Amino acid sequence: MGTTTFRAEDVYREELAKIGAEDGRVVCVEALPPRARHPFETAHPDRFFQLGSVEGAMVSMVEGLVTAGFRVFVCGLGPGTDSGAARFPLLTLAYLEAGASVVVPDTQACSAELLRTSRVRIAVPSGVQEIRAVVRGAARAVRPYHIRIGSGAPVDLTAHWTGAGDGDIPAVVWDLGEDLGLHEGAGVCMVSVGEDGTRLALAVRERSAEPAHAHLVYLDDSHLAAAAGELARRYDRFVVLGGHRGPGGVSQRLSRLMPGCAVQETSMSGELTADVDRVLSAVRRLRP
Repeated sequence: MGTTTFRAEDVYREELAKIGAEDGRVVCVEALPPRARHPFETAHPDRFFQLGSVEGAMVSMVEGLVTAGFRVFVCGLGPGTDSGAARFPLLTLAYLEAGASVVVPDTQACSAELLRTSRVRIAVPSGVQEIRAVVRGAARAVRPYHIRIGSGAPVDLTAHWTGAGDGDIPAVVWDLGEDLGLHEGAGVCMVSVGEDGTRLALAVRERSAEPAHAHLVYLDDSHLAAAAGELARRYDRFVVLGGHRGPGGVSQRLSRLMPGCAVQETSMSGELTADVDRVLSAVRRLRP
């Protein structure tokens, strides 16, 4: 039997369609290319809206739906066919301020304005279980979510998260298992964010058991502060994999939250072997 390959964005769309069957308040707004069919549109055509080209009208429509009690998901993942989809990154904040949860590619960075919007929960799930849990959390929540999803095959890391599927995801998901006591306080800890960062961290752990691995899903200020507190209690040297570099990136924000710790970020070329070597070199440099 062959292995089925699917994308993280497909997991989101299928999970949202399932949630829509359970909750009549859930609404999907997304731009689709010609002749494409969305699972949510197939199952709930009366609650699916094509992302239109009249930007102000679309934002107003979403705001009206939210005011009426609907849980609106506005998605900018696909290659849309109109100017509204093309300009979607510029409209992300407007949809969030209207009260909708917004789903975007993981390549879209968090703007300074978004980080200053305290009521928005920012999530970068990796893997099937995390995507499902984040989308279900957004459907239950009264605050909007900004969800960033990778474009490739999902990379699961849920072995030590017992709430996978229906519980909330903790601030830090530890990939340590029964070895936690052996790693804690000794050596360097990798911090992975998103599909690419998680894939790289798991590849590093296959090559070397030394670096511990902490995985982050929620990156809004309150969750990142909680994660920083937990990380700093266990380690004082970190290599961040994934998340966006520069101002507003995970590495810089963790550095500010953990002033007594060494926090280093690494670039990812997309060539896994070279990236693993780069991470292991960073780990060696950070050793005491």
